[in-house]
Order: sequence, then C-alpha cells, then structure tokens
Amino acid sequence: MRRLLLIAGLIGLTVAALAASASGDDEHTYFIELDNAFGLTNGSEVKVAGVAAGKVTGLDINSSKRAVVEVELSGPVSVLGEDTICRSQPQSLIAEYFIDCTPKGPPIQVPDLSDSERVESPDIPVVQTRQTVQNDLVLSTLRMPYRERLTLLINEFGTALAGNGENLNKAIRRGAPALEQTRQVTRLLAKQNDTIRDLNVNSDRIIGKLAERREDVTRFIQEAKNTAEIANTRRDDLSQNFALLDDFLAELGPTMNDLDGLAVQGTPLAADLRSAAPGLTSLSRNLPAFNRAATTGLRALGNASVTGRSALRKGRDEIKQLGRSTRKAYPTANDLSKFLRDIDDPRRAVEVDARAARDSGRMAPTGYTGMEGLLNYLYYQTGAINQYDEIGHLLHFSIFEVATGPCANYNPGRYKEEVGVPNADGSAATTSVLDANRCVAWLGDHQPDINEPLNLPAYDPSVCPDGSTDTNLCDPAGTTSAPARRKAAGGGRTGGSGADGPSGPAGGNGESSGGNGSAGSDSPAPTVPDAPGTPAAPTAPAAPAPSPGAGSGSGGSDDILGFLFGN
Repeated sequence: MRRLLLIAGLIGLTVAALAASASGDDEHTYFIELDNAFGLTNGSEVKVAGVAAGKVTGLDINSSKRAVVEVELSGPVSVLGEDTICRSQPQSLIAEYFIDCTPKGPPIQVPDLSDSERVESPDIPVVQTRQTVQNDLVLSTLRMPYRERLTLLINEFGTALAGNGENLNKAIRRGAPALEQTRQVTRLLAKQNDTIRDLNVNSDRIIGKLAERREDVTRFIQEAKNTAEIANTRRDDLSQNFALLDDFLAELGPTMNDLDGLAVQGTPLAADLRSAAPGLTSLSRNLPAFNRAATTGLRALGNASVTGRSALRKGRDEIKQLGRSTRKAYPTANDLSKFLRDIDDPRRAVEVDARAARDSGRMAPTGYTGMEGLLNYLYYQTGAINQYDEIGHLLHFSIFEVATGPCANYNPGRYKEEVGVPNADGSAATTSVLDANRCVAWLGDHQPDINEPLNLPAYDPSVCPDGSTDTNLCDPAGTTSAPARRKAAGGGRTGGSGADGPSGPAGGNGESSGGNGSAGSDSPAPTVPDAPGTPAAPTAPAAPAPSPGAGSGSGGSDDILGFLFGN
C-alpha cells in the first residue's frame, strides 16, 4: 500500500512539473505604449483576437509622458506580431476597461533588457495603439452647466493646442479611429475628383437614357426577378458549384502561370507576325489571281503527265540499268567527294595571300583554296579577254587565230627571244601597249615583269636542283640564305642590263632588252616596292630539259599546264 502511495505521489509531482514548465513556455510578457491608461488597472483583462489571453500586471510612464502597460499573456494565442494593433475598450458603460490586440506580422523578438529599459522601448509603440473616447468623461462633462461646459472645452483644448498641438492631433486620431478612416476616405475621393466630376456629368446623361428606355429597364428588372426565382429553385446546384469553385481556382492558378509563360514566349512571335501581316495580306489578295493563272499550267501539267507516264514505262529498262549502275558508283562518288572537300579546304592552301582573308572573310593568315584559285583564274582570264564599256563588249579572242598568228600559243612574257609581247605586225617583241599586237590581252600600260620591274629576289636553289636555263632567276649552286619565293608560273622576266641574253636577275636596272623596254622614253617606270619574302618552296621534281625554241613564244601545252598548276 505504501509503495502504491509513493508511486502515485511521484506521478503527481511529475505531472505538476510538466504543467509548470508548459505554462512557463507559453507565457509571454509585452510592454504596450498608450496615450493614457484611463480605465486600466492591475488585473485588467487582455484579449487577443477577441479571446481572453492574459491580464495587466503593471502600469508606468516613460520619458515621452505616455503610459506604458505591462501585460502577461498565456495560451495558444499568447504570441504577438511586430505589426500588432492594440485598443483600450470599455467592458460596458460603467465597467472597467480592457485591452484587445489584433496580432499581425512576424513574432516579436523580446529583447534581453530590464523592465525599466523596456518601458522606454516598448514592444508595441503608441503608433500601433488605438483608444476609445471615454464615455464617462463625456457624460461627466454634460452634467455641468452649459457655461462651465464651454469654458472647460475652451480652456482645456486651448492649453493643449498651445503647448503640444501636434501630439494632440495624433492622440485625437488614435482616440477616434473613425477620424483616421474618414481622412483616408476623403484623401481617396480627392485623388478621384476628376472621375467623380465625370460621373456627375455622365450620370445625368445615363439617367436620361434610362428614362427614354424605361420600358426596357422595367423589363430588365422583371427578368432579373424571374432569374432570381429560378436560381432560388436551383440553390442546391449553385451551392455545389460554389463548393467546386475552390478546387477549380486551385487548378486554374498553375494553368494561368503556364499561359503567362506562353504569352511571354509568344510576344516575339506576335511581333514577327505583325511585321509580316502586310506581306500576308498581299499574298492572300494575290492568291485568287495566282490560282486562276495556275489553272492553265496545272492542266498542261496534267496533259504532260500522260506523255510522261508513257515515257517512264518505255524507259523502265534504262531506269533499272541506271539503278544497277549506281550501286557500284559509291567508290567513285566517295573519292570525288573527298577530292572536292580537299580542294575547298583553306588549310590546304599552297601559299598565304592577304587578299584571301579580305575576299573570303576568313581569319588571316590564309590563302586561296584550290577551288577558289580555279575560279579566280576563270574570272581574271575572262576579264583579260573580254572588255566592255558604254558602247559594247570587245572580245580579245578570235577563233580564226587559233593555232595561227603571233598570239596563237601561250606567251610567258617573251617573244622571239626578247622580253615583251608581239608587236603590231608580229615581227618583234615590244613592251609598249601602244605598239602591241591587237591580239594581246593587256588591261593597262603597266605590265609587271614586262615593262614594270618587280624587284624580287632570285628563287631559292631548292626550286631548281636539277639545273636552270637562267641562273639569274634560279641558281642551283647558290646559297639558301636568300629569301625563297614560289615560282609564278607563266610570269614575265625582268629586263637585265644586257641585250644579248635572257633577262638579268630581279632587282636590276629595270630596262628591257631590245625594242626600248620602257613604256616610253620620256616617262620612266615607277618604282615598285620590294615584295615580302614567302616561305621556302619544297623541293620540286625533276623537270624535263627545255625544248629548242622554248622562249620563242611558241611553247605548247607544257607551258599552259605549267601556268595553270604552278609547275
């Protein structure tokens, strides 16, 4: 029995301790600042959201001459927020006052201060408090004679306004919340004065229109009555609709977000469609005429399809043979594809050319590809033999001179063992465009390496390891220290100082041998700047010995191939 009593006592002590700790955790102390604490005493009730949650435990006055009320709250609604609004209200006409707080905002973080310090820095400042005009004071004032009543009002308000009018104004607003709300309403109406003015003006017009159609208004009211009666008979269905409205709105939210994203993403598309609208309008207007014009073509195409069907039937064997032949065409097509890709690859350019970067837009340094070189040859060759002006075209080519005449064969810049091109009668070489034969395709009177010196260094010995017909241009026994350049196939020769042999090395005196190598005795040739050195050319394969008369202007296909392929 004693054991049972001891166990029961321990259980009771445990429960009491838990209850004490729980109550301690749920208790909160706050300091509330008021303009005055009329009607409040120690023990006055404190409500939170209309629910009794604590009481007043202390009254004090801070340095601002305002009342500070200490309250203790407990229970599930004992936590106040930073935006909480508190009011002092009477219990009844003759009873004591109580404090009613409406919690808002995040929970108040109670500072670790003494009570005196919290009085000066309350948790809920006076701007977040409201007070009710005390009925007891009003009734007491009314019991006085009118003269004393008027004197009291003038004296009290005059003294207050003279001493602290701004604070009195704020206290009146907090003491009568209706005044603050009225002020907000008047401020809102002041902002909408234009709308109110227009409403007054338009309301007369609207009422006049309604008066003109009073029968329609009466019928509308009657129909509204009938609609209300019908809706009353379907109240259960309407209730069900409103019950489902919450779920509908919950599902509508994500859908509206998706629609908003779609609208944002579709804005550029709508802008493009708007800019394309004039073209689409013109297309839609022109389509009928186009359809009418295309009818004849479609009919002709239909008639041609009959003949085409017959042709396809008769060519069935050829088509089958073509299909069988294409099965073995892959290796050839593959090699051709690789070849075309290779000659169109800038990395396979044989030399660096600044013009290639300018013409193709590729990053320098780069050069022309094989395909671009072939197209350049066709372009410049066409320009060389075909000139035009405002009168017409002039083709520097005649089929009657093929294999005949002084320009029948390829001319590398030498004619009859002399530097230049055929003269007018083809009897000798000349370097003047005025004395040149009519078959010569010159674009001007300045021809590099014919009547204009290039001042280029000699070829590197690696270009002619098996010998050279002109050691001034390429000496196999020379040194490799000289800058190398790639041999320009088919180019002319810079005139040397002697008249009894081939032209001298580049960088000579610029005079052509025979026939007065300058463009004119009274107009010396301009000085051409030295060309930059190019990378050393690779070792060239052994070339066959030149045939007799190679420099006479009649070298055949070998010279042409050398010009085309740079050999």
